[in-house]
Amino acid sequence: MIDVSHMSHVYTDEMGNPVHALKDVDVTIYKGEFVAIIGTNGSGKSTLAKHFNVLLMPSEGTVKVLGMDTQDPAHIWDIRQHVGMVFQNPDNQIVAAVVEEDVAFGPENLGIEPSEIRRRVDEALKAVNMSQYALHAPHLLSGGQKQRIAIAGVLAMKPDCIILDEPTAMLDPRGRKEVLDTVRRLNKEEGITVVYITHFMEEAAVADRIVVMKNGVKLQEGTPRQIFEQVDTLKQLGLDVPVAAEVASELIKRGHALPKGIITNEELGDVLCR
Repeated sequence: MIDVSHMSHVYTDEMGNPVHALKDVDVTIYKGEFVAIIGTNGSGKSTLAKHFNVLLMPSEGTVKVLGMDTQDPAHIWDIRQHVGMVFQNPDNQIVAAVVEEDVAFGPENLGIEPSEIRRRVDEALKAVNMSQYALHAPHLLSGGQKQRIAIAGVLAMKPDCIILDEPTAMLDPRGRKEVLDTVRRLNKEEGITVVYITHFMEEAAVADRIVVMKNGVKLQEGTPRQIFEQVDTLKQLGLDVPVAAEVASELIKRGHALPKGIITNEELGDVLCR
């Protein structure tokens, strides 16, 4: 789906000095994958994601989406139809006074026929379990509901891949669960490729693969178990870990015979009960 090869991104700060936001990054994201990108503030994770649908372009190296080079102007429109993006604050993406009109905004800009737009809007709202709110005003919805509407707006454009840049950062626990459950369902049932940027480690733990960023560099990648069993390493990097992984690590240090790779509350509970 996405191939990042030796990619660097350099910008100039207010003093005129070059700043390397990304340095020689290599990442491959396959069709149908759910990939989480984690890192502290300033690690480059959001900057990396913005290259995936050409909001930014590399200073060095290449980014290719379905084989299309993001630096080729002829491909920008095509890439953006294949890769949709959902940002942190849903209020910044909601533009209409009625939910169904907001979801229709993207397809209308693509020049889709009205009958097809109607079908896409209905399908997108159903996919995020928001059909009953089609005629509601977005400003009356909860944060989690607004974010699901923002996701529906992207879905209505029929992308192969959705990039979510800290989509639950401004939500309460219930809203976070609503959004994460929606994204997981779209990935597993619809086969949509998901790139999920988050600082909530319990959210990253449900991904197929995790990419760890630090100071613009990709430090490592692996399955959630491979990443989160390195509790001390992640703590040294300034990153959090799932509570279950940290508790399991501390118990192992104190001599308890627990298996490695525990990352969920359920797994920890099962082991402790036994």
